Amino acid sequence: MDFLDSRLHGNDRKGRKRAEMNTFFHGLDKVSSGTNKVFIFIASLMMAGLMIIVCVDLTLRYVFNSPLIWGTEVTEILLLYITFLGAAQVFREDSHVVIDIFLVFGSARRRRILGLISCALVGVVAGILVYYGFSASYNHYVRGVFNPTIIETPIALIIVIIPLGCVPLLLEVLLKVRKLMRQE
Repeated sequence: MDFLDSRLHGNDRKGRKRAEMNTFFHGLDKVSSGTNKVFIFIASLMMAGLMIIVCVDLTLRYVFNSPLIWGTEVTEILLLYITFLGAAQVFREDSHVVIDIFLVFGSARRRRILGLISCALVGVVAGILVYYGFSASYNHYVRGVFNPTIIETPIALIIVIIPLGCVPLLLEVLLKVRKLMRQE
């Protein structure tokens, strides 16, 4: 009777651990999804601002021969921000550019393995960008380094979006790895 009891309790513990993991990943998915929505909204506003700046700059340049002095710098910064604000959502939806020749002719097992390898590579790169991005941002902030241009933007303000955008990307990698691991 003790053996049967211990097996039942052991399965009960496994069930609780599985339920805790499911709850954890469900919460992680909600956090990641919410963060992505906020980031995409901000990126959309930045894209609208970018289009307005480019249109105004072109009009001023070719009609009045007097372009915006700060237009190019701001559009460069906005492009960087838009890219990293949207990276996690693009990864989540599998909207990125993919060379799928190995996936189309492969078995489900091969697709799963290649997906895991891909996630591992994205996770490593995102992890490196988070670590070194925050480190470089902090270093530039402490030293007070500015971009030597018209508006003299602090470099830390420019590059801090790289690690900030890669944190949700890391969360998406974890979620996708779990999804791939649960596939049969």
